[in-house]
Amino acid sequence: MMGMQTAGVVIIGISLLMLIGLVLIVLSLQRPRSFQRKPAGTTIGWMPAETEEDLDVGRIRPLRLLSESEAAFYWTLKKAIGERWVIAVKVPLAQIMKRRRHLPRGLYQMLEYGHVDFLLLHPRSWEPVIAIELDDTSHLTSVRRDRDRRKDELFRIAGIPLLRWQVGQNWSVEEIAQKLWQTAASREN
Repeated sequence: MMGMQTAGVVIIGISLLMLIGLVLIVLSLQRPRSFQRKPAGTTIGWMPAETEEDLDVGRIRPLRLLSESEAAFYWTLKKAIGERWVIAVKVPLAQIMKRRRHLPRGLYQMLEYGHVDFLLLHPRSWEPVIAIELDDTSHLTSVRRDRDRRKDELFRIAGIPLLRWQVGQNWSVEEIAQKLWQTAASREN
């Protein structure tokens, strides 16, 4: 009697496993394969374009690269540095630094998806000299403060100074120049 009960349990278990396997196979056949390549230029947002007409002019529009505040700071910064450095704007962090070892998830995500507002580059070597962030009131939230800490940490690890200025401050060309020269001098020593 005991042997028949055990055999019944085994048969039920095997039947359930087969049923689960069959359901998984059916589900995988219904879902589109994400690894299949789509023809170049046919993806708009998250939805693939169905026809060439879906790719007509006007579906994609250019965005302004700098906000009003960032543009105002750019021109003040340009006056402050003269010809000493080249200014790059909205540079992805992954273009500035390369990781050599594994990073904690938060730092990795910041490196892969973050950017810096302004990056001063040496005019001959094109190497980063000083990074600059322009912080508005959104940087007062806990989420943004956490993001700022991760960005600060990445630049510290990379050995690139990261300076921050506040939106709404009265930016003085002389004060910005002095802070940049001091930072560059301390980095060279």
